[in-house]
Amino acid sequence: MSNALKWALGLVGAVLIVLVMTCPNEAGYTKWLSKEHGIVCVNTGFDIGCKRQEAEVKWKSRYIMHAGIYTQVKDKYAEGSMDYEIKAFGILHHFFDYSSNLNED
Repeated sequence: MSNALKWALGLVGAVLIVLVMTCPNEAGYTKWLSKEHGIVCVNTGFDIGCKRQEAEVKWKSRYIMHAGIYTQVKDKYAEGSMDYEIKAFGILHHFFDYSSNLNED
């Protein structure tokens, strides 16, 4: 094997290790959700109670996909008569919002 190929494989391996070690978790997502959207949820046992800036928000569902090097989250909420979905992509300990129907005040 040539030296260039060894270096390339070593570099790819190092990048993959960094991505795996910096893949964000659910705790990071809930912190990001609180900071970016003002939504804080508390598990009360049988139900999950959520608030957005003191207004009651109903949590409907959550989809989380951990792919080892990144995390994708889709949350569905209802506030009053409006349903909306928050979509986030997490990599390198950061989440990026890609929701198309943001409900920003």
